[in-house]
Parts: sequence; structure tokens; C-alpha cells
Amino acid sequence: MDKLLLRRILVAVLSFLAVIYAVYLLVSANFNMLPTENAVEVTVTDTVYSDGYIIRDETYVKNNTSGILSYSLNDGDAVRVGGEIAKVFSNEDDAAAQTKADELEKKLNSLHSLQSSFAKNTTDIDTINNDINTNILSMLNNMNNGEVGNVNNYINNLVSSINQRQVYTGKVTDFNTAIAQLQTQINDLRGSSGSSIGTILSEKAGYFSAHCDGYENSIKSIDVDKIKIDDLDNVSRKSVEKNVAGKIVSSMGWYVACVVSADDATRLSLWDGAATVKLLNVYSESIPASIERIYQENDNSDAVVILKCNYMNSNLIDARKEPVEIGLGNYKGLRISKKAIHDDYVTKVTYDENDNMHTETSKVQGVYVLYGSEVQFKQIVILYANQDYVICDKAPDSKLLFNGETVSLYDQVIIEGDDLYDGKVIQ
Repeated sequence: MDKLLLRRILVAVLSFLAVIYAVYLLVSANFNMLPTENAVEVTVTDTVYSDGYIIRDETYVKNNTSGILSYSLNDGDAVRVGGEIAKVFSNEDDAAAQTKADELEKKLNSLHSLQSSFAKNTTDIDTINNDINTNILSMLNNMNNGEVGNVNNYINNLVSSINQRQVYTGKVTDFNTAIAQLQTQINDLRGSSGSSIGTILSEKAGYFSAHCDGYENSIKSIDVDKIKIDDLDNVSRKSVEKNVAGKIVSSMGWYVACVVSADDATRLSLWDGAATVKLLNVYSESIPASIERIYQENDNSDAVVILKCNYMNSNLIDARKEPVEIGLGNYKGLRISKKAIHDDYVTKVTYDENDNMHTETSKVQGVYVLYGSEVQFKQIVILYANQDYVICDKAPDSKLLFNGETVSLYDQVIIEGDDLYDGKVIQ
């Protein structure tokens, strides 16, 4: 055989063997690799989800005068006994003109007040700038939360603060021209349209809403201690009479009634701290709440839960049947996958007064952590658990740890693997 051909065959065989060996090393390494996840710090809220029914003390506002209503209040606005709810006009043109004149009156009064305060020199530039920033942030926050009823108030306050800054910085000397123009517009609107022919006043103090859904007082607040599941299933809607102009929510306290599973009822009954409620479709913020009542026919049945809230705004005043999220507290710690948890033995070393070493061994719950190529077992102290993961205390009381060691932030926690044990070296 030709020597050159033999050499080529030998090189090809050696190259093939080298490739096979490299593939073997790669496959071996991959088989020895253990899937891990970093222990990261998170904050979670223990939550219970359900469908809620909103119960309030509600009284219909009646309008016994024929005509066009122009409301003086926005939904969610507070009103006192005898406070004005709406004015009644003969036609829509009069209502529109007089309502516009009322809005201009507010701007006129704002300019008068601003000019008076500037003459007294009672405000400094830092206060003005803070007011501008506060109104901008409040307006954006209300818009993000869907509280559109309050946006106009913040816009008016913002415009007033900007005008105040204009005067303070010398860009304008007074508002005499603007005041005169506003007064002219108001006089024209008042003179060219008819005045109101009636006024609707509130018979109760509380919060106003022009919207009525027919569920008002279907379940009364005084009956929350008697509610059962059937009561919520059979709640009925009634027709609203044509002369109803809105309603007054006469108590700041209102209730959320919902049905939960037996397991969730147990969680709620064991919770002794403050709770929160989110009405997921109408308001994004958590509302402080207290658990007033949990009722079950038996230990294995679903339960009625009654929560009480004392916060009201334009979004919440018209909520009735809403998906709810009940929050039972926040837990901050290290997030660990449940499939990473094992039971294993750890050893504690102590020394007596004669400096003699003693060892104790105990079986504890923990995770295997990869340090380089070595596996170490670390005990965990669980603060919170759900179906997929647990939240572990990153700095638990030493009394809770057998040998003082626990999982640390960014540890590589092994989530799968066979024949794991403390001190094992991964080849």
C-alpha cells in the first residue's frame, strides 16, 4: 500500500477517534450538569381570589320636579345634609349655559383669591413649586387609577399654582384683564339663559352617585351577620323609578361579601393581621379591610366571608359585583422552587467547657446548593408557600436553625438531580 495513502487513512482514523472522544466528553459533561436556579429575593402577598358583592347603606335621591338636571357633584363627592346635589332647568340650553357660568365662577374666584394672597405676599416660590409637582403627580396617579372624577379638580389646582408662579416670577403683574374677561363671559351666559327652576338637596350626609343599578339595599348592611351562600346566589335586582336622580351612600363603612372554598376559609380564619381588598376591574390599588365574619355550614363546605372597608372614591362607589383579591399580608424572602426541597441530615459541632468536641445530627428540611463542583445541603425556614414555590427567611432566628446555616441570596439551588447528598462532588 502506498505510504501516503496509509498516512491519510491513519490521520482520518485518529481524527475520527478524536471527534468521538470530544463528543463523549461533551455528552458526559451534560449528563453530569445539574439544573439550578438562583435564590432571589422577592416580596409576595398571600392572596385569596373570589367574586364579591358590594353592600352599602344607600338611599335614593328623588327628583319631583320636571326639567333638565345639572349635577353639582361628581360621583364619589361628599355631601352634607341639605347640600346641593343638582339644579333643575327648563331646557338643555339653559342647563348648559348656567353650568358653564358656574365653572367660570370657580375660575373667577380662584383668580380673586390668588391676587389677594399675592398682595399679602404670604407664599414663597418653593411652596408654589411643590404645589405644582404635587398636583401633577396626583393628577397622573388618579388618571392611572381611573379616578377621572377627581382629575378636573387637580387640573384647576395646577392652573392656579402655575398662575401663582407667573405672578411671583414677574411674568404677569396682576390678573385684572383675565378677571374682567371672565366676568363678562359669566354675565353674558347668565343674561342669555334662564335660571334654575328648582334645586335637589340631600336629605342625608354621605357620598353621592348619579348611577343606580337596582341592587340598592337588596342586602342591607345591618344584615351582614345573617348572610348565607343562598342569599348571595339569590340576590335580586329591582327596577329603578324614573324620578330617581341618584343615591347617597350614607355610611363611610361598606362591605364585600364573597364565597370562598373550605381551604381558603381556614386560611382566612387563621389570619389575625390586617387584610386588603382589590376590586380588580374597577380600582388597581389595595384597599384596607378587616375580616368581619366567616360563616360555614360545616368544616368541609364553602364559606361566606364578609370584609369591611372604610375608603371611598368615584371608582368604588358604583362597584357592585366584582372579582376580588383578598390580601393577607406580604412576605419578603428568598424564592425557592418547591421541587428543590428535600429532607436530609445536618451536623452541628459544639464544644464543652473542657474544649471537647461534640457532634449532633438531625434531619431537617432544606435544599442542595452547588458551590463550584461540590454539593452542599442547607436548611431552610419557610415563611410562605404556594403550589409552585416557597418564600424562605434569608436571616431566620438562630433558634430555628439546627447548625446555624441556611440558604443565601444568589445561591445556586439544585432543582433536579438523583443521588444528591451533602459533600457530593460533581465530576
